[in-house]
Amino acid sequence: MNIVIFGETGAGKSSVINLMAGQPIAHISPDSHRCTLHWTEYPITFKNGTRYQVFDTVGLEEPRLQTGEYLSAISNAHGLINTLKERGGVNLLLFCVRGGRVTATMQSNYRLFFEFLCEERVPLALVVTNLEREARMEDWYTRNRGHLEKYNIRSAGHACITAANLLDGRHRDKYEESRGILCSVVGAHCNASMEGWTGGQGWFTSSISKLVEFVAGRPKKTDIIGVLTKRCGMTKEVAQQVAQQIRGKNLSQTMIENHGNTSVPSDVRNTGLQQEYQSRPRNVVLLGESGVGKSSLINLIMGRDVAETSPDALSCTTTHASYDVTISGQCFRLWDTAGLNEGSEGRVPAAAAAKRLTLFLGSLNKGDGAHLLMYCVRGARATKALRTNYQTFSSAVGDSKVPIVIVATCLEDWRPVMTEWWNQNKDQLATYGMYFSGYACVTTLLDGLAESQDLRQRRAQSYEDVCNLILDHCSQTPHKT
Repeated sequence: MNIVIFGETGAGKSSVINLMAGQPIAHISPDSHRCTLHWTEYPITFKNGTRYQVFDTVGLEEPRLQTGEYLSAISNAHGLINTLKERGGVNLLLFCVRGGRVTATMQSNYRLFFEFLCEERVPLALVVTNLEREARMEDWYTRNRGHLEKYNIRSAGHACITAANLLDGRHRDKYEESRGILCSVVGAHCNASMEGWTGGQGWFTSSISKLVEFVAGRPKKTDIIGVLTKRCGMTKEVAQQVAQQIRGKNLSQTMIENHGNTSVPSDVRNTGLQQEYQSRPRNVVLLGESGVGKSSLINLIMGRDVAETSPDALSCTTTHASYDVTISGQCFRLWDTAGLNEGSEGRVPAAAAAKRLTLFLGSLNKGDGAHLLMYCVRGARATKALRTNYQTFSSAVGDSKVPIVIVATCLEDWRPVMTEWWNQNKDQLATYGMYFSGYACVTTLLDGLAESQDLRQRRAQSYEDVCNLILDHCSQTPHKT
């Protein structure tokens, strides 16, 4: 029986395969380099003797990225489905997502695989990872089921798990528990009594008529580009190239044809302008994708819970909010902003969040302007999707000289030290055109969840590092964006 696992880069697909197998058979990587460059097949036998062929796919990133890698990922997915037509079809889809917010990328990946590639004919099980911090992992689904239904992400079953096998204490117990949960879900929705889906005749193009009822504006059945742009979130350029593949042209050839640090000195001298603003708090603006932990980072800096946080599917910050803090005798105003790249049904959809950010930065110009931009990212591998958000606020900033720093969060389990994330990812970030005046690698895990001395020390180190980042790189004079 054939199982296809899919999801965005860094969702933990390869780790889920190792969890199913009970041993490390798939290479995993927490840094910026893809560990799955092509679909890879893994034979796995469960304890009850049931055999599965599990196919790990290339991680799909932001569908609006006009890159050869994204087109190649779609081409690989297309080739995999076609290959399985001759091997009994597809029996089960495993949609792997990180426990957090529903993003536009998550929605697009779901629609591309489940609705478009497989015509909603293959059972889909949702696998939610990175839930080791939940008291009961199933609680995440209980809280978020309604949100997922609102986004029209439907599944025949679900598994709330952790696939991180380097944890200790009760988190290690949760890893063993997760294997049982995952195997039970797979067994319930993929067994010998179920035939694999082979797509029938003209399966790829026939999916257009199936999808047309879901697409706003009701494009014609032959309007493949309309479906891909409106339903799957692709740009017109990317959709045109994918459409050429659907119509029988060589996508690889198409790709070949079409794709062939301003640091701020810490010893800035006082000027008259600086002295004029010296008594006012300097503006530090936190930016980043929905769910990366901007509000939690503010709480860390403030030393108390002042900003609402949530591990669930909907964002808790819907507009900008400010918090004044004093660090080493200096006054700062921290600005929490709505998360970028949230799904279309979120409290602040991606387009609205980008527009609000531009208006907000414009409003700062009427006052003191911005002194520091802090780009918050989840401490996983550096993907091109990070560049989309970077470009969003960079375009709003324009030619302003306001310093930009990066803060990588959720690094409580990173070994040997949290700063290793930066060492492993800085070069990849640079290749994506992202440059920063400084960085901090942190955990914002609450003290109540920091059970070990190591985690408590990491949280204390995080506070010190992020405060020093602000002190070292926040401009003494304001910049108009």
